[in-house]
Amino acid sequence: MIKTDYRTLQAALRMTGYYETPPEARPKRPARRSTFHNIRCAKVIAFNIIGRCSWWNLRGRFDYEKWATASMASINFAEGIGSIVTISGFEQRAAHEGPVVYVANHMSTFETMVFPALLITFGKLSIILKKSLADIPIVGKAADAVGCIAVTRKNARDDLKTVLEQGAVRLSNGLSVLIFPQGTRQSVFANKGFNSLGAKLAARTNVPLVPIAVQTDFLGTGKWIRDFGPVDPARPVRFACGPVLPPQLGAKKTHEHSVAFIAAQLASWGLPVM
Repeated sequence: MIKTDYRTLQAALRMTGYYETPPEARPKRPARRSTFHNIRCAKVIAFNIIGRCSWWNLRGRFDYEKWATASMASINFAEGIGSIVTISGFEQRAAHEGPVVYVANHMSTFETMVFPALLITFGKLSIILKKSLADIPIVGKAADAVGCIAVTRKNARDDLKTVLEQGAVRLSNGLSVLIFPQGTRQSVFANKGFNSLGAKLAARTNVPLVPIAVQTDFLGTGKWIRDFGPVDPARPVRFACGPVLPPQLGAKKTHEHSVAFIAAQLASWGLPVM
């Protein structure tokens, strides 16, 4: 079985906007659920991705290419135990030059590990993340090195101010900004729980908004540690990129279009939508 290289993935997204796990990257027999795979997944996230990025940063070698390289370990792991990874719709993003605001539904920890490999394809990236992660000394410094923005998720007014101010700085410096408007992981997509922060940032900074629908229930929520839950190799991993919504639409319309796209895409995959 051959592992997909992140350069191969990015080339596919730039040229066609589409990627699906190739036959040579699929095991002959998909794995079954097991505690062993749960532990392996936790190792990939904690050591192969977060650990490697932190170590590279300590040595002064961490950059966006290194981030994308480490991130690819998540896709390789999913494919290695039999999950089919499908990424579609990115031809629309490839046709647009310059930074954008991305908004995506938040289903599990897994999408946050995959996104750098996908989105750095189109330029530098800043992710809105939990302050609790940024407060981990080594991890926080690595996150700072690539321009991530930390929010508390305790005070909505303060978080809004932080994202609008720091997000504007990142966008003006050529970085795209990824926001999870749901805040916390949700297995059921509800329109009301998807806030308009991304649309407001896009409108204020006069950049496009790009919605992305994700299905990453391949990784469940952990009982004791929420980030590390059970793995189901039978479940697909899916990312679908929506249209590049121009800022001229205004915050209200871009928000409505982004919510409609994500809801429709999730429903087409047979996932629950309220």
